[in-house]
Amino acid sequence: MKKLLYTLFALALVITACEKTIVLDQMQTEPQFVIEGLVVNVDSTQYVKISKSVDFYAEGTTPRVTNATVTVKDSEGNVFNYVHNPWGVSVYDGVYASEVTYEGIVGRRYNLTVEVDGETFTASDDLYRVTPIDSLVQEYDPEIDEEDHPERKYLVKMYAKEPQETKDYYLFKFYRNGEEVNSDGGEFYYANDDAIAENINGIEAPGYYAPDDTVTMEILSLSRLGYLFYNDANLLINSDGGMFSPPPANPRSNIEGGAAGFFQTSAIDTEKIVIKK
Repeated sequence: MKKLLYTLFALALVITACEKTIVLDQMQTEPQFVIEGLVVNVDSTQYVKISKSVDFYAEGTTPRVTNATVTVKDSEGNVFNYVHNPWGVSVYDGVYASEVTYEGIVGRRYNLTVEVDGETFTASDDLYRVTPIDSLVQEYDPEIDEEDHPERKYLVKMYAKEPQETKDYYLFKFYRNGEEVNSDGGEFYYANDDAIAENINGIEAPGYYAPDDTVTMEILSLSRLGYLFYNDANLLINSDGGMFSPPPANPRSNIEGGAAGFFQTSAIDTEKIVIKK
């Protein structure tokens, strides 16, 4: 199967506390709110991150927004309030956590409302089912040569069945011993079922692995607009800036009211494998 496209998504900070963001329109000078949220079908704390964009030539981290009112309401009328940085740790400034844990339910629509500085932003996303992972398989390749890690001579591949009766979009994430693994500077892989066909046969985790490494793979469902967001971000990040390249523009978003970013809902399935000699 052809290699899946990949791209960065700034919500990685919420999950892993990494300082990585997608690049917005490089020529913009007016600050713009950037809203990123994620609701998954796991009974856990859910998150929204709010920041402001900066001019292309500005230095330092993007300003974090700490004075917003954030709520999420599902299509059944359940309302979830969020609070800013309940941990009191500076790295989480701009991160809003749900006051109570809750589980996103497949088939429901989730509606985000953010009120800040007299402005109101809204977004909606539908939570779709995800195909479960059947298995992870390790493969030994003696030809692999990582100079800094000569013991890493194993590949790991994912296998699953892809339902053909529905139109599906996927996001894939990979971890080595709990730390996210990326390839060629990318953080996430995404695909639609046109590329996958009936079977998810041998999606290869980026990087190589050593005996006793724990390799974790995740597959998340995306809405069509979520897929388009990642596709637009990929084009933006990988534009060569040449004379025939289109001018930079923000990825398509489901945020209404003038903010950038994306509010994502996903079902998630996870499998692990420990590499054996």
